[in-house]
Amino acid sequence: MTNHADEFQILSDTLYHWSVYEPSLKCELSCTALKLGSGLVVIDPVPLAEAAWNDLVAKAPLRAILLTNGNHVRDADQFRKKYKVPIVTAPATRRDITEIKPDVVLLEKELLYGIAAIPIPGATPGETAFHSDMGVMIIGDAIINTSSEKGLEFLPDKYCDNAKQNRESLRKLLNFEFHTLTFAHGAPVTAHAKEKLSALLNG
Repeated sequence: MTNHADEFQILSDTLYHWSVYEPSLKCELSCTALKLGSGLVVIDPVPLAEAAWNDLVAKAPLRAILLTNGNHVRDADQFRKKYKVPIVTAPATRRDITEIKPDVVLLEKELLYGIAAIPIPGATPGETAFHSDMGVMIIGDAIINTSSEKGLEFLPDKYCDNAKQNRESLRKLLNFEFHTLTFAHGAPVTAHAKEKLSALLNG
């Protein structure tokens, strides 16, 4: 990727967000960083201007890179090489990635830095949501939030492996407690997130 974000949003003391528009894909690529203990975990990384990045890692050093599906390698390998940190994926994501080799595979029901992997079959290949014990639910492509008018939307059917299965898979997220939703495409939801997800699933 050649584009980069000039700045990041501070959503809370432990949550940061930035995004770039990718002309080749005609969509916004969003990235989230979570401060977990003494380090940062960056999800689906996109480039951030050097000055902004220096401000971010001054809050906590980068600890790991997390990928939500096989389409979101983005700048993960560049981050890994520069900062000497591991790339973490779920098994289904690992099988779908061909251009790089992740360092850590996080199995369902395992915890890493307080994060659990939740497979979401039916969305894009290898789609996995991640739940942080800090109350953040991380979603890749299964749901998008790119329109302030429409709000939360399911990934369009034409991009899903199985649209019906995607919707059914997402219901398991309601078994977890969270107040924030983040996405690989679109702005985070930082208030009443679980209620909004429930409304989408039951609408």
